[in-house]
Amino acid sequence: MAFHRYSVNDDNFIRGAARLLLAAVTQAFPTSIADIVSLTNYNAQTGWTDAGATKTGITISNNNTEETFDIDQELADIDSRPTGYEYAVATAFEEADLEHMQIAWEGGTIATVGSERQMGVGTPAVYLKRRLAVVFQKSNNKLRAFIFRKVQRSPQESVAVFNKTGEQQTFAVRFKALPDPSIANVDERVYMVFDQ
Repeated sequence: MAFHRYSVNDDNFIRGAARLLLAAVTQAFPTSIADIVSLTNYNAQTGWTDAGATKTGITISNNNTEETFDIDQELADIDSRPTGYEYAVATAFEEADLEHMQIAWEGGTIATVGSERQMGVGTPAVYLKRRLAVVFQKSNNKLRAFIFRKVQRSPQESVAVFNKTGEQQTFAVRFKALPDPSIANVDERVYMVFDQ
């Protein structure tokens, strides 16, 4: 008889690629996954744009800082409280086109001039804010979505490497998630997770 006892739902063993979708921050916040992608053909819904192929996966990170409380009569901390939170989404765009450079590098407007497409890259004073969703299809074909209310580009070195051999060119990008203070529930101000 086995010593270890457990009951698991292997539908929740997660491994595999996900999709990253972007929308204007003015896009209505979704109330279900079906507001982001069609549940019949999985196409992005109106207002949402699929960011396409990624490399190195899509990483969602959650972190916080805290300060502790101590007293003279105790050798250990007696309490701690959070002092800051940071949430981020990072990936590398595999498609080396102007649209992906524009997102990763906070590029300017893409314009067609004669037979060329052109985009400037400069020093904008503010970052463009967007909505962002990471949608994953589990082995049972059910979807899980992480929907961020407001993100902006975060400092991230992103380079264009031209090599004879090796990996193809990608554009690293990192988004910082920001709270939406118009949401009354502080537990729902940064992002929501919808799970079918």
